[in-house]
Amino acid sequence: MNPGELLADLEVPVGLVASVAVLAVAAFLALAVSRAAAHRASATEWRGGGRYIMVEAPPDVDPKSAVRAWNHLLAIKHGRLRRWWSGQPALIWEYQFTGSRLAVRVWVPGGVATSLVTHALDAAWPGAAYTVTDAEPPLPEGDRIAVEGGVFWPARKAAGLPLVADEGAGEVLRGLVAAGVSTRPADVALVQVVARPASSRAVRHAAKVAAGPKTGGSLIGQLLDLITPGAVHHRPAQHRPAEPVWVSAHRKAVVERLATGALWQMQVRYAVATAAGKAAAIARARDLAAGTAAILGGAWRRKRAGRIATAVNAWQTGTGVLVSAAELAVAAHVPADEVMPALARAGARPVAPVAALLGGGRGVKTLGQASGGQRIGLAAADGRQHTHIIGSTGSGKSTLLLNMLLADIRDRRAVVLLDPKGDLVNDLLDRLDPAETAGRLVLIDPDRTSGTSPRPGLPPLAAGIDPEVSIDHLVGICHRLWERHWGPRANDILQQSLRTQVYLRTLAVEVTDPKDAADMAELTGLGALPTLLTNRHLRQRWTAHMHDKELAEFWTWFDSLPPSTSAPAVGPVLARLRSVLGRAFVRETIGAPPPAACIDLAAALDNSGIVLARLPKGTLGEDTARLVGSILFARVWQTVLARQGIPESQRKDCVMYVDECQNFMNLPDTVGDVLAEARALRLGTVLAHQHLGQLDRDLEAAIAANCRNKVFFTVSPQDARRLADHTAPNLTEHDLAHLGGYTAAARLVSGGIEQPACTLTAFPAPEAVGRAESVAAQAARYPAFRFEAAR
Repeated sequence: MNPGELLADLEVPVGLVASVAVLAVAAFLALAVSRAAAHRASATEWRGGGRYIMVEAPPDVDPKSAVRAWNHLLAIKHGRLRRWWSGQPALIWEYQFTGSRLAVRVWVPGGVATSLVTHALDAAWPGAAYTVTDAEPPLPEGDRIAVEGGVFWPARKAAGLPLVADEGAGEVLRGLVAAGVSTRPADVALVQVVARPASSRAVRHAAKVAAGPKTGGSLIGQLLDLITPGAVHHRPAQHRPAEPVWVSAHRKAVVERLATGALWQMQVRYAVATAAGKAAAIARARDLAAGTAAILGGAWRRKRAGRIATAVNAWQTGTGVLVSAAELAVAAHVPADEVMPALARAGARPVAPVAALLGGGRGVKTLGQASGGQRIGLAAADGRQHTHIIGSTGSGKSTLLLNMLLADIRDRRAVVLLDPKGDLVNDLLDRLDPAETAGRLVLIDPDRTSGTSPRPGLPPLAAGIDPEVSIDHLVGICHRLWERHWGPRANDILQQSLRTQVYLRTLAVEVTDPKDAADMAELTGLGALPTLLTNRHLRQRWTAHMHDKELAEFWTWFDSLPPSTSAPAVGPVLARLRSVLGRAFVRETIGAPPPAACIDLAAALDNSGIVLARLPKGTLGEDTARLVGSILFARVWQTVLARQGIPESQRKDCVMYVDECQNFMNLPDTVGDVLAEARALRLGTVLAHQHLGQLDRDLEAAIAANCRNKVFFTVSPQDARRLADHTAPNLTEHDLAHLGGYTAAARLVSGGIEQPACTLTAFPAPEAVGRAESVAAQAARYPAFRFEAAR
């Protein structure tokens, strides 16, 4: 019975069968058209949303790390159904040479998360830095640009040869780098390694190759053997000729490749674009191809491509050759050579902060932001643990100090600033609003004339402070500043002279004769010390019958000295004092300031005062700037010590900023003890400087132990080696020595607990208000802090 008769018996209309067939064909064609459209839409999405991830190599590269990266990157593989319908995106690893510079980067198609790729790269190369940008065509195009290039494809007779260079051959990119660099800055050379997760079809084909020919003969031959015993209708395996060695080697390589489970399909292409003409482009392309061939090995042959610029700039992908992740890693990896001038190395690795670090809000100084955008701040209570800031010139230290000062002023915490350069005070004044600083600001500045108002006074021996403490501090400061010319006798003379001035100041209260009061005033104050030591007649009038036995004995001894002995004894004291007191600014500030102009530091620290000391060494001289700044540092410490009689809950927070702190921390007290006690007295210090060589051993040890908040901008390798103990294991000495501009390593305290180190980028300085002169003029009306009057 023929099919027609069968259909007739079943009473199935022929027209219906034809209709079903037509519908089936139409459905198949519609599905094929829809699938093709889906593939085109996916390709458009991948190209349109593509991004580049620039990879900057870390200082140390493990050659085997690239295998780990490509194993992780298999996460971009689509499922079988999704891949059949919309296709499979590919990654493109690029070596781009622009002039003499090499950039290693990864093209990531739209729809693939860049974070997936960066996480895989970071797991492979810890310490590498990544920059994500929108993808732009890698090759320049134009009428005057000559482009040459081609593709690499396995040769027909290359079976049995390895697909890439031997993994143990060392860094295989050296030849490529040598061929890629150019003396012409505008020349571009490019090698693209296109990597797509292997398809199921490619894997099945490789499995057939690995299995080899069937060894049991055909099914028909075996059946004939059963029917006709004695006759052999198929060739047994043992009678087959032995495989050539190259076939066995090829089959073994495929078996090993399949055993890894991490399979990719790889394409390689290269291109050169230059304005030097077609001949130069051809020559450079030939050299670049040779460098690329050194990576791939002898199994590949290059083929010139006429439209290579279109393929490269459109990031076209094809099927590719099946390779393992290890083989792909040999062709696409971060260079392992420590010295490769063409390659930009990564600086410090970005380290995210822990959640405990506060980000902002009232009472929190925002120091900067992490690489992920999170704000990193320091609470006022944690700021009492003191902050150490170190960084080379231009690294961002002053900008951070400026922002911290503005935050404290905004939150109405009292601040004191010692600035030995002067720029920081000027920048701060430019950003202050007179309405917020009225009555709060005291400005000590030698470049601003006093006019009709006196300058703010800062006498070393202030009323209300234990005079013995003040004397010890001043003598200690002078000894440290001029220790090369200062001995025990100079110490004794200065100390007893200051005690005498305190005695005379106390006695002056009981004197009723105006002439006597005037004579005594001529002998009191730092500016009167030369008169006290040299005017014997005036001095003896008040020291001959002193009630203080120790002082009387000293002056009796001093007056008994012959001129040949007394002159060398007082010489060091007089020489140093006269050198600084010869300046009008010093005489008016610390020499003999009028009582009404003397700064009430206690009131300032308790009532949101702003005390800015601008002490530029270029204007004052180094010794004068250090002396005035050290006296202010001592006066703040003496004022804070007086808080010991106040309940801790009633002490107000205040912060002292000391830029170039090595100049002003000259107290005879141990710096470690000062910092340790200051925390309980609600004084936080911010100590900044440029390098560790500026600190003596004791000061360095005290800062390391007592400044629990650490902010390190880029430093020298020698300093980085010593500072890395504070930031390990998160940040190493390499990181500290390679921090970018305005980027710092921070190990901060939060809730009284030291948190792990992280990196932050300091915010730029806010826009200037532009009312510095108004702020300064307002401060001149209140040379001493007069909080009640300002209110």
